[in-house]
Amino acid sequence: MNFIRIIKFDFMNIIKNPSLLFSNTIFPLILIGVMGFVTRNSFGAGEANSYDYYGVNMMIFMAMLIAMTASNAFMEETVKKGNIRIVYAPVSKIEIYLSKLISTYLFGTVSFSVLLFVEQTFFNINFGGRNIIYIILLINMLLLFGCSLGTLFCCIFKSEEGASGMLQIPVAIFTVLGGVFFNIHRLGRIVDIMCYLTPVKWVQVCAYKIIYDNDFSIYMLVLTILISCSIACIIISQIIFKPEEYV
Repeated sequence: MNFIRIIKFDFMNIIKNPSLLFSNTIFPLILIGVMGFVTRNSFGAGEANSYDYYGVNMMIFMAMLIAMTASNAFMEETVKKGNIRIVYAPVSKIEIYLSKLISTYLFGTVSFSVLLFVEQTFFNINFGGRNIIYIILLINMLLLFGCSLGTLFCCIFKSEEGASGMLQIPVAIFTVLGGVFFNIHRLGRIVDIMCYLTPVKWVQVCAYKIIYDNDFSIYMLVLTILISCSIACIIISQIIFKPEEYV
């Protein structure tokens, strides 16, 4: 029961933060609109237009950025002060960081699931039609990885500033190599191979297969990869996190 209360407390802290609320609800729509409008003449009369392309890619990008929300929910200064008493409460250390991860994940799944539905229903962005539920689950698993990664970096660097600053590096690498903003496979075979070492590239390829080919051949593999990466981050967090360093 105490653990559920902690999760609820952390969830409400995220909801009450205007910048986090904006960046995970309105901002993705603005980003898709701007990128789609700017590049609209670069797409021909094919099956996908610029809004479809950046609709998928920007949602993947924003799902990775949930790591920043997780670091804020964990160690933002005002949140941290309010949570200090939890450290001295009779709870296990896993409940301290896991509550931040779960609350951020719940917030992300709700906001991104609604966003995907709204974008397809009202803005005609193609997320697979009836297959949108599979895209939602795929994005939700990427959110889980992002939350786990953000939590891990907080456990490593022990401050929001340090975690957020260092998180920009893997997020940038994952999104650039994943081809979220532009395709980089023309840079050579080595770069093309490196692309498939990032979970973002797997999510992107899987999403396009589902949306345009109704192909689920790698769907379970990608979900397994994301869940495995998330579990690995949680295990490492459990090993290195020390509650006394949270004070």
